[in-house]
Amino acid sequence: MKAADLQLRSVHVRFLHPDGQEEQLPLEVAAEVAFENCGAIRRIPHRVDQAHTPSTHWSSTTNRMIECESYLESVWMTMLDFDPEVTGFAGQPMQLSGVDNRGAWKATPDLFVRRVDGSATVMEVKNPGRLNDAKVRTTAERVAACCAVAGWGYELVGEPPGRQRTINVLALAGYRREMVGVSDYRAQLLSLAGEPVPLGQLVSFTAEPLVARAVVLHLCWTGELSADLSRPLEDTTMVWAAPLAGDAGAHP
Repeated sequence: MKAADLQLRSVHVRFLHPDGQEEQLPLEVAAEVAFENCGAIRRIPHRVDQAHTPSTHWSSTTNRMIECESYLESVWMTMLDFDPEVTGFAGQPMQLSGVDNRGAWKATPDLFVRRVDGSATVMEVKNPGRLNDAKVRTTAERVAACCAVAGWGYELVGEPPGRQRTINVLALAGYRREMVGVSDYRAQLLSLAGEPVPLGQLVSFTAEPLVARAVVLHLCWTGELSADLSRPLEDTTMVWAAPLAGDAGAHP
């Protein structure tokens, strides 16, 4: 049966409010819920010898801990934190229970993402080797159909695009918290980077190059400094002060 033949008959959404209260609503009503603020609807299992690696992710976007089911899921959370268009996200904040012309089913999507323009996207994160599995595709078709009803986007993803960019963003994430020294060096570094300058040269202009390097990497994370993240991040990497907030390209 093709996705075009899928006919939803009834779908309910079970979720936890930020205060921990559980509720279940019809899909059409639940579409108004801010799921990006909700906690995980289920406890992620931890078993001996399991293939995936559950953990918790500190989100610099929401300033809270978010449970994730795998390392790949945590990578996607880091990429979302780096995206200036993302205002919030949550891990497994809803369980969909549906009936369609294929039968009854349940699904718990991995991520719910809210963006600056108010739009929302549901993301399913899967091992790239499983993206074409029949079970994965069937669940994806059902969840995508629910998202269409609710007015959300839907993405079934494996690894983030751009391997080198992902490597760089994960490295910058180590500097995502504002540390001591940022306020002392921010204005000076941004002024020195008014025109593109090699990263190593930029930090050498300061009295404390080691501190300045950490500040530069933090400013690259926040988008106040820009760099070509499609290439390895090295001392020879050109960095420059990014456009003002609201301009395109804050996070290259």
